Amino acid sequence: MEIDQPPAAQAAGSFRTTISKQPFYYFAVSLVTGSATPIAAAQFREYLLMVLNQWLGAIGGGVAVEVMDYDYPRAVIRVPYDSHKAAWQAMTVNPFKLLDGAAAHFQVVRGSAFAMGVVAGSRDAQA
Repeated sequence: MEIDQPPAAQAAGSFRTTISKQPFYYFAVSLVTGSATPIAAAQFREYLLMVLNQWLGAIGGGVAVEVMDYDYPRAVIRVPYDSHKAAWQAMTVNPFKLLDGAAAHFQVVRGSAFAMGVVAGSRDAQA
């Protein structure tokens, strides 16, 4: 018996896992604030860009952020996959002030490389 040779079952088949890189990353984001005044989708996007600018500088402000769905205080946003880690950090770390002076911050509820991963979850299903 030779130790260096694999068993026949392992030699017969081999498995290869391939993970394709997605072009976008999706976030479900919630705006946490003490203000009772609802914010429009355009203003929500401006706050996102402001937070990215504060955390990442001028380069971060250039990240393409798309608000896919918005229902105050929650939104589904899309960013380029290459920038998703920096965007996640910026949204999580940076508190900011709203136009009315109220303190606010973003809370990342979910993140996924697939839109369905943030829109629906197994824990949201009704029994």
